[in-house]
Amino acid sequence: MMYQHGNEEVFFSSLLQDCIKKKDLAMARKLHRLIIYSGSYSKSILRNGLIRVFSICGSLREGKQVFLTTCNPDIYAWEAYISAHVRCGKSEEAIDLYHSLRSMNNVELNDHIYVASLKACCTSSTNLMLPHGRVIHNDIVLYGINMSLHLGSMLLGMYMKCGRVTEANDVFDRMSVKDVVVWNAMITGYSQHGFDKEALFLFDEMLTEGILPDTHTFSGLFKVCACENAVEEGKRIHSLMVKVGCNMNLFVGNALIDMYGKHGFLHEGKQVFHSLSDRDMVSWTAMMNAHGSVNDWEMAITCFEEMQREHVKPDGTTFKCLLNACSHAGLFIEGQSYFELMERHYGIIASEDHIICMVDLLARSGELGKAEQLLSSKRVSHDAGWTTLLTSCRKHGNVELGRKCFDNAIEINPRYGSGYVLMSSIYADAGLWEHVHEIEELRKQAMSV
Repeated sequence: MMYQHGNEEVFFSSLLQDCIKKKDLAMARKLHRLIIYSGSYSKSILRNGLIRVFSICGSLREGKQVFLTTCNPDIYAWEAYISAHVRCGKSEEAIDLYHSLRSMNNVELNDHIYVASLKACCTSSTNLMLPHGRVIHNDIVLYGINMSLHLGSMLLGMYMKCGRVTEANDVFDRMSVKDVVVWNAMITGYSQHGFDKEALFLFDEMLTEGILPDTHTFSGLFKVCACENAVEEGKRIHSLMVKVGCNMNLFVGNALIDMYGKHGFLHEGKQVFHSLSDRDMVSWTAMMNAHGSVNDWEMAITCFEEMQREHVKPDGTTFKCLLNACSHAGLFIEGQSYFELMERHYGIIASEDHIICMVDLLARSGELGKAEQLLSSKRVSHDAGWTTLLTSCRKHGNVELGRKCFDNAIEINPRYGSGYVLMSSIYADAGLWEHVHEIEELRKQAMSV
């Protein structure tokens, strides 16, 4: 590395940006040594850049060394250091740093500090950060910090992540300027917490305000329409997307296929699927589900075979759909083969959903013993597997296995009413009336607890 004296700051700043792009820790260390050797280490912009580089390259320890060897770090050094902790998953430590900085009377915080600290609250997986987020929000109000787009978005996102929709809505209403990112955050937040009608209403309000939706807007809305019984709304929004000339990227296309498929509009779903220049695992799985929604099980299996020919790697959701299709199509041997393929070739560990699908498949083929062996060998915490097998036991009149299934089902969930009904029916069909009364007594005892 060569540099000229006099323009070290520009030269090293450029190299620091290059390090960030490449995430090259070895290069960052060399650059650190060179900055010290050149006598430029006193320049705050370079020290702050080094803190960022080391955190982005995954070495918070070295970023911490730079910060701790900085005499009177400025607000930008603090922002870089707090952000470094957030990037490295140290959210609680980042919040501790915010409180330390907040207690210093001689330091005036800016919106960059608030954004970095709120990001720590957003990246945490629990609501434990919510009180800290509220403290930061109070500070923003108390010190009259301008609610910039970035700051408002971060605050809104923090409340949405913690499930505080009312508080997020209050932040949204108080923002004097809102861009499409802010509107998207609010629409997505509404949909994630089950406020589907509010999300659709907000979209219309967004259009009224003259905000042009983008691909993120449409992707979120199609997900809403897939969950809500709102396929006509989805069609309207799809038409609007075409009208405004918004490109259909992979995320939008997948959301559309899923929406049309879940509501049984297979033709429309196929049109979107074939219009995509690129298709990923989500696209193919959505298409399989679309065929399944209209009971076209064999075509769902054909989709999987085509997916394999395209060398698209399936996931657990894909196999759940596939096994379900095999069960309904009566392709029992093929289903067992796919189950083995999932575990041995793709290394996907069977979930409870996969086990339940296989139990259903084996039971439909009359292999009740194999289904029972599978359930017994896997630790299943949900009663659905045993209830599925119990239903087949009634169909085949298998009293002994039925009782075993019943005992396992009520051990998991003593108040699961269907289990009592099914077992009572099995005994009644076999003429074992004293056992029918026994099941009724067990039901009453369980429901009275």
